Amino acid sequence: AVVSTQSGHYGRADRMPQSLYKNLNSSNWQDRYTGIAELLDLSIKQPAEVRQCIVRISDAFTPRLKDPNSKVNLYALQCLLRMLPHLETSLDQVLTPFTEQLVPNLASQRANIVTLTSQILDGFKVHVDNPQLVCEYCRIIKSQNNPRIKPIILDKISDMVRQVHEVRPKLVEQMTVPIIVEHSECLVQTNGANNLGSYVGRLACLLYQCMGNKLLTEINRIKPATVGTIREYLVANT
Repeated sequence: AVVSTQSGHYGRADRMPQSLYKNLNSSNWQDRYTGIAELLDLSIKQPAEVRQCIVRISDAFTPRLKDPNSKVNLYALQCLLRMLPHLETSLDQVLTPFTEQLVPNLASQRANIVTLTSQILDGFKVHVDNPQLVCEYCRIIKSQNNPRIKPIILDKISDMVRQVHEVRPKLVEQMTVPIIVEHSECLVQTNGANNLGSYVGRLACLLYQCMGNKLLTEINRIKPATVGTIREYLVANT
């Protein structure tokens, strides 16, 4: 078993070439670029070995996902998108380190960085345990205040909420209902494509389809003062 990603003790025989870690951690951007290319090649040719070493690889690779060098940053995102099918469910072990480096890219001024990052986060739906992914995205919403990031993550939660509710209803309700409550004031004004209220509203409507009036009961339990606002929104939009 893995002992710790921080202590340097990984608990498994590492079959990766040491040049991989040296390059990924180098102060020279060209070496880091080379390390990313090496990891992509290994992921395609030796996917089982890469999956076995995913924790240590994550420690070295994830900082490249928001590398200060724009060429390295972009290349890391491009390669990760290609690597996802080869990494498969090993990503479950390192989901948070990946999202912590990826999510800030959603606020980038560079459209290609935002698009690639969003595509990777969508790719997680195919290769990561979806209940775990819903929890991770809800954690991000609760810790994130950037107005460019929140709508994108809310949309990704909404994309999964009905499917995951079918298999893990209590988990979904526990994680998502507080988000509706915390953002209920956004529902008062939802005009404009980028207004946060439209994204909160979409999630609220999907939850109402899953839960029915139980949603309002749960909201009343958490914060009674918000029930009226949310009920009015649901009546007007469902």
